[in-house]
Amino acid sequence: MALSFLQKLNRDLLVELSTKQLSVHIFGTGEKVELSPYIAIETKGKKKTVLAVGDKAKSLAGSNITVLNPFDHKRSFVGNFAYAEKLLQHAVREVLSKSRFAISPRIVMHQLEKVEGGLTDIEERVLKELAMVAGAREVLVCNHQTRINANNSSYSELKKQLSA
Repeated sequence: MALSFLQKLNRDLLVELSTKQLSVHIFGTGEKVELSPYIAIETKGKKKTVLAVGDKAKSLAGSNITVLNPFDHKRSFVGNFAYAEKLLQHAVREVLSKSRFAISPRIVMHQLEKVEGGLTDIEERVLKELAMVAGAREVLVCNHQTRINANNSSYSELKKQLSA
């Protein structure tokens, strides 16, 4: 009984990243959050405040409001680490909000673009750091282009595949 209670608290997540969409899936449940990867930041003096994320953020551009996509850069996938961090934190919180109590998730980070030839050590580290800041207790970085079906796989299965 105690084990099943702990299993309900445990949420393993799949994070899929692209320049057009950020998706966070809970493995095996069908629950997910999808949003366009935009963030609106208001600057007042030295203080910066996140006003909105996703599609809401796109419409807020103004004189003291900056709207950007932290996953859209010419040379690397993550162009702005601080804003990518805020965006991922928001999405993880949103998908886990239905659980009153939750153990820090294990997260699979899956970058869907700019992966030709594999990810560099630096790119893998950036993805791991983003997941850790979003609250992960353990992180796997998946560096292939094939999409993962979060309903038909698990964190443990992917960990075995990636370590083989």
